[in-house]
Amino acid sequence: MIAIFSDALNVELIDLLKDTLTGIKYDKHEINTKLAELGKVHPELAGQIEDFGEWLASELEG
Repeated sequence: MIAIFSDALNVELIDLLKDTLTGIKYDKHEINTKLAELGKVHPELAGQIEDFGEWLASELEG
């Protein structure tokens, strides 16, 4: 299970991120792959998905 808390106004994006990341390994490569796929399916959200991915990658490294 994954929980994402945000003050973002785009609730759809948060739900998409939760659905995309649920059930995958806690692995930077796998997360990046899934987020890239999500960005292709929802090009209108690609920039926000990329921003989220960059933030999450920095947290995984830290």
